Amino acid sequence: MWKSIHRHLCQRSETRETTERRNEGCRLFDVPWIIILVQFIVILALVLGLIAFFLTRSESSSTTSEYSTRTYQNFELQTISPSSSPLTFRRRFKTSTESPEGVDFNFSKDLDPVVVPVVPAEIITTTSTTKSHQSTILESVNSVEVFENDENLRAAVFTSSAECSAIGKSILVRGGNAVEAAIAASFCLMGAMPNKASLGGGLMMTVKTKNGNATTIIARETAPMNADIDELKKNPELTHVGPKASGTPGTLNGLYRAFQKFSSNRVQWKHLVLPTIQQCNKGFKLSEDLKKRSSAPALAQFFKANVQKDKILCTSLSTLLTDIADYESPLDAFYHGETAQKLAKELGGYMTASDLEDYESDMSSAICSEIDVDTKVCGPGSPSSFAVLANTYLATKNMSNLAKVNDVLRSSMGLISKIADPMFVKSSKKYTEELAKTSKRSSSEAKNLAVNFKEDGSTEVFVIDENNMTVSVLLSLGDDFGSLIYSSSGFFWNNKLRYFDVKNENVPLSLQPGKVPTSLLSPIVVVKNNSVFAVSGGSDLLGLVHLLRDITHRNYDASKVAPSLFVQNSGITLKSPSNNKYSITGY
Repeated sequence: MWKSIHRHLCQRSETRETTERRNEGCRLFDVPWIIILVQFIVILALVLGLIAFFLTRSESSSTTSEYSTRTYQNFELQTISPSSSPLTFRRRFKTSTESPEGVDFNFSKDLDPVVVPVVPAEIITTTSTTKSHQSTILESVNSVEVFENDENLRAAVFTSSAECSAIGKSILVRGGNAVEAAIAASFCLMGAMPNKASLGGGLMMTVKTKNGNATTIIARETAPMNADIDELKKNPELTHVGPKASGTPGTLNGLYRAFQKFSSNRVQWKHLVLPTIQQCNKGFKLSEDLKKRSSAPALAQFFKANVQKDKILCTSLSTLLTDIADYESPLDAFYHGETAQKLAKELGGYMTASDLEDYESDMSSAICSEIDVDTKVCGPGSPSSFAVLANTYLATKNMSNLAKVNDVLRSSMGLISKIADPMFVKSSKKYTEELAKTSKRSSSEAKNLAVNFKEDGSTEVFVIDENNMTVSVLLSLGDDFGSLIYSSSGFFWNNKLRYFDVKNENVPLSLQPGKVPTSLLSPIVVVKNNSVFAVSGGSDLLGLVHLLRDITHRNYDASKVAPSLFVQNSGITLKSPSNNKYSITGY
């Protein structure tokens, strides 16, 4: 019996040991699966996180940048990775399958056979050119002095404000490029010259990199979607003064798109804005131009609130610029959200917050025209009138009588009536490209324009940096002080609706919602032997024609030459009529 009990206990013991070994084996067998499961969950979470990151990044209006910071002469430089592919046409139509309504025009028949024969430049000898130049000047010009700085500058900034030129120079000294210096100077001009440069206005820009092609940015105002064409047709004076004269502004959008495209990766966006904020609080020197307008009744409230002694302050503007400097996406500080709603409501015209949210500037390759041997001039396509400038020069380049040159330019103004926003007049793009490269003239040059394209409310910024990157920026409100409406945010609103033909429909210049008005503004860069030779621009086509004649060694009127920066013998020089005061600085 004791043997059987012992045997039974032994069997139970063996069974228990076997079960424990089996369970232990199962536990050991389960451990790798747990580890694999954990690893799978972790990998899945990482994959989902990466997908969410890239989706968020693609939807963001600006690229999130990684910064590496260092300090250089009390100026924080950061390495930035801006977007390399800014939008190339207005967002309003990017997501639409329909093109904006418009009338297509065929202007190719207007380019008639050559009227002015083109004589090779070699035929015009240096001696005869000099003689003709001198005799013409003595006969028709009272003052022929041309200001040239004595410094041999390797990099230079040119504006109509000494303070703004200095701010542009400071960006170059601290490692920024020409585009960044031009952006900083443009913000400065909004404080120093609020009658011409404004967040409530627009701009055109031509950029030439050292080894690249010339690029243009057109950030002109657009007609609001709610613009009442019938009302403006009955009361065209509404397009000149008052809230209904204003189009959707493009200045900030154009400046930021330029930064995204051409950033040096050495200067943060906010450091292009901060110098103006600081100067706004100190005050800008009151210019002679502003002093002359200080007694105008319509501007009395503005001058009373912003001028102290000989200084003009811009504290309201500095508040808005602070947001523009600090926002991760600077455009959100102006074109979206509460600010956009406030601006639209305060203006009280046709423009709405939706117009601001939908705004987008146009970026494209510049049109370049051969003006002499190994020399070309580059500028914007339509709706700029650069093509008229290039065509007029080519048609008159071998004329020695300057009176005839001026007559040809006056007759050429009719060509502007055929230049319009290419999104609405599709054939305008091809027309301007062909017109800029030929001396052919239209048979209908003498027709009267229904629009006065003069833009007194415009100013310029020219920059050339050490690497030969060159920028011409033209800022504009339209007329001086634009629509005379001053925002509580510290800027004047434009009056660009007056540059449409509101009396006639179904013509290239007619007013259409979303359309950009045609402009005389022509920011130009002259390239000689594949290197930048000069940079200029403006709305004075006559002055620009005489500038091109100067560059190509033809007789010209020195009193009419548009201000410009020249690159000669590795040094940069300012040329400007002596009766005008401009500021150039550099190193």
